[in-house]
Amino acid sequence: MTTSPERFHSLRLEHCRSTNDYVRENLARLQAELPLMVSSGAQSSGRGRENRGWFSPPGLGLYATFAFRLADPRGLSLLSLVSGVAVCDMLAAWTGREFVLKWPNDVLGDGKKVAGILCENMISGEAATCLVGVGVNLNHLGEDFPAELRIRAASLRMLAGGEWPVAAARERLAAVMASWLRRLAAGDGGAVLERARELSRSFLGREIGFHRQGGTHRGVYRGLADDGGLRLQTDGGEETVFYGNEISG
Repeated sequence: MTTSPERFHSLRLEHCRSTNDYVRENLARLQAELPLMVSSGAQSSGRGRENRGWFSPPGLGLYATFAFRLADPRGLSLLSLVSGVAVCDMLAAWTGREFVLKWPNDVLGDGKKVAGILCENMISGEAATCLVGVGVNLNHLGEDFPAELRIRAASLRMLAGGEWPVAAARERLAAVMASWLRRLAAGDGGAVLERARELSRSFLGREIGFHRQGGTHRGVYRGLADDGGLRLQTDGGEETVFYGNEISG
């Protein structure tokens, strides 16, 4: 990592379309500020993987993008995992509750989605500029979510009670994210995998649905490969490693 993230510089916006879009569109002038955390009070078009929307009302959640340079592109295969580990660890330390990492980019509490992660990378030569977008539901009540999300989404307030300050969430997540990224940059991908496996162990042996190229593959979840891929055992007993999609079930 050409700029070791001892800490992230911070840029706070009142409102934007999405923090990932904002960083990407303004990257030329923001380069000098890397590593940088851009956060917004609200997003009009927050998004997750495959351009799915991320509900981003003002004052209820953390919406942020971490932008940094990764000197060794070999770390890119673990970027979603290291980001998910950072979010899980921050939330667990803050709330005293357990959270689960659902490969590759969702964080669950009591079986419901509390946070999502979107990684986008721009590679130039042997270096990569990485954008890690994170959305965390902090102070939503059930009725705050659109009807179609209520069955599968939750917030810290719904899980643990009380109100959770957005500013504190930003500071805590930036510190934990920087710590894990330093380990990745130092070549400690083994620690990332070990922690990710621990956080996703509840899926082991379960039959899951795997979404890929518009279709769903079903099989038994056998854990994470050494490069961060998903190991799925199909009906015929064959094990295949998949990358960059998402699971259900």
